[in-house]
Amino acid sequence: MALTMEVSLALPEDKPLVLAAEVIQAGGIIVYPTETLYGIGANAWDGSAIAKVRALKHRTDQKPILVIAGSQDQLRSLTDEITPLAQRFIDAFWPGPLTLVFRASKSVPDILSRGTGTIGVRIPSSPVCLRLLELAGCPLTSSSANLSGMPPLCNVADIRRAIPKGVDLFLDGGQLPPSKPSTVLDVTGSVARLLREGTISEERLRAVDPHLVSEQPLASP
Repeated sequence: MALTMEVSLALPEDKPLVLAAEVIQAGGIIVYPTETLYGIGANAWDGSAIAKVRALKHRTDQKPILVIAGSQDQLRSLTDEITPLAQRFIDAFWPGPLTLVFRASKSVPDILSRGTGTIGVRIPSSPVCLRLLELAGCPLTSSSANLSGMPPLCNVADIRRAIPKGVDLFLDGGQLPPSKPSTVLDVTGSVARLLREGTISEERLRAVDPHLVSEQPLASP
């Protein structure tokens, strides 16, 4: 059975995070709390680990897996182009729950970008995530900790029941309050495109770029 270690969301101790970083560096999979939802973490440079994430979530779609980075220096390893438009959103909302879609560098594994040539990245505001990223020394996958197509889960007990196999370590930050996922914004072109409205509203994004285009799917009638 996978190990579970408690972690404080506000003032995390290093012991559980050091162990989590070792699991990641060894190609393993963790579940960890973010400032929005629990995420499934693996080394974003490790194609085999990313394949494990997709398998345990039962993902068969072609959507890329989003990642978190610990700094803008780490971001620059994932993309060769940070446009002035992208930098405006970075300055306004990072660290925080805004995922920006960039053109992926050639070093990004294909299994992560799924042939799109793009990569979704954010720098989180969670102290747990930031320290974990520092200790692991690599960007991490940040796919929500639930089976594909199912609602997000807010505590480790429910996640363990939904995903009984494949996770090597659970970092238990307790019951997370209900939250939307991160907002996803494509900044690969001259105009920002809103792909998913999450924690950060479209209105707040338009304060940075009034020309933003919303491409969210229409709700079913």
